[in-house]
Amino acid sequence: MSSTTRRGVALAVTLTTALLPGAAQAKTTVVATGIDNPRGLSLAPDGTLYVAAAGTGGKRGCFLDPEGGDTVCFGKTGKVLAIKDGRTTTVASGLLSAANRDGSFATGADAVSVAPDGTVQTVITSSTKGQVATAPAFVRAQVGNLYAVAGTTKTKLGAISPLEWTTNIDGVKNDRNSNPYGVLALAGHTLVADAGANAIIDVPAGGAPKVFSVIPLQKKQQPVPTSLALGPDGSVYVGELALGSGPGKARIWKLPAAGGAPTLYATGFTAITGLAFAPDGTLYVTELSANIEKGAPGAVVKVTPDGKRTTISEQGLMFPAGAAADATGVYVSAFSTLPAKTPKRSPFRGAGGSIIKITP
Repeated sequence: MSSTTRRGVALAVTLTTALLPGAAQAKTTVVATGIDNPRGLSLAPDGTLYVAAAGTGGKRGCFLDPEGGDTVCFGKTGKVLAIKDGRTTTVASGLLSAANRDGSFATGADAVSVAPDGTVQTVITSSTKGQVATAPAFVRAQVGNLYAVAGTTKTKLGAISPLEWTTNIDGVKNDRNSNPYGVLALAGHTLVADAGANAIIDVPAGGAPKVFSVIPLQKKQQPVPTSLALGPDGSVYVGELALGSGPGKARIWKLPAAGGAPTLYATGFTAITGLAFAPDGTLYVTELSANIEKGAPGAVVKVTPDGKRTTISEQGLMFPAGAAADATGVYVSAFSTLPAKTPKRSPFRGAGGSIIKITP
């Protein structure tokens, strides 16, 4: 994201934090605050909400981001958190994180998923093979890997990035870029949305990662799949960021349970960052920003089984990411690109990463 975009985002926060709730009249409850760059969410059967916190970077291996013009530094500040009965605890720590010096716009552990057997899994971001090769050793040790996590223990389940590095899965010329971003842990295997490779990768238990499906380009623009959800019909649903295609161009795809060619399920969304199905088949979709170049707020959209769409989030919701739903509503990461706290005199007015629940 360019520095111009970030200034726009800051301005948007200043202008929108005091806006009134949207017309949907949904109830918004703050579940947790003080979370560093909260991203993907996952609900366990016992009601525990797991959060992937991308961290605040660190002080090592700093470099100038050629796209945004900001200095990015590495650290091991990423975590997986658990929220239950109003208490937030750390499930895993020491995960790779890269962020601006102020801890904003981090990336690292961007997703979490609870497997049917209770195993908590997360996946770490990556890049091109050349860029990874120049990073510090502790960075190279984690990038692009799928892990089962518990405390300080990380069990590597598979290396995602080599598939894209060696085969260029999506066929985009001169772009062997891997960015594992979404994760969906299923019985016997785990699916990973590689946003850089525009592909869904399947990691069988005890087996080598393989291509599950490739998400098609849209008029030569990359789809950038970010989110995965298991539908009530047993199919896998994929949401795409699709920033290059413009507002209203992000799509949701439906994949067979065994993998293969995707089928277009829904269109007309903007910058999808999370998908979640409620028990009754309602689909919740988080949209990062209505217009990211202008720093516009995002939204949470409710899609009923008959296809009716309603925006249920309050106006001014900034950078929502991730989604996890139960019978009563949807959990969402808000201010997902901010550290736990920001200066009160900054454009963000002290805002920080938090988790909210929207009850329609």
